Amino acid sequence: MKKSITVFSLLLIALLSCSESAEPAYEDSICDQITIVDNSSYKNTLSEGFLIRSLQVTGDCLEIEIQAGGCGGISWKVDLIDAGSVAESNPEQRKLKISLENKEVCLAIVNKTYTFDLRPVRTANNAVLLNLELWEEPILYEY
Repeated sequence: MKKSITVFSLLLIALLSCSESAEPAYEDSICDQITIVDNSSYKNTLSEGFLIRSLQVTGDCLEIEIQAGGCGGISWKVDLIDAGSVAESNPEQRKLKISLENKEVCLAIVNKTYTFDLRPVRTANNAVLLNLELWEEPILYEY
């Protein structure tokens, strides 16, 4: 009986002392989404079915205007995916792609703007060049 109480007490202490996992990173972000850093996703992503109309870096957010066919873009799922590697240059460089999941079958041309938090692609330096597929010029991100 004493052994059962001891085991039960230890289990209870272990359960009560466990805390929830850490809060998600970048919860303070003012951007719509967080940039994904995942080489496998990067390799498996095709940047197709849309045009990049414009982009700009404002603080830690990359604002991208996308144009594609659709009914309004309400159901679009858009991600910004980094390759997970850094090219050693000055400044260092990273490769990114946009993923657009668009199941809308309407003939309208839709423009939508998204913002992505760039903090996950920072390097040890205070700037990085972002090479975004389908965009001709590198994008300088300074922090």
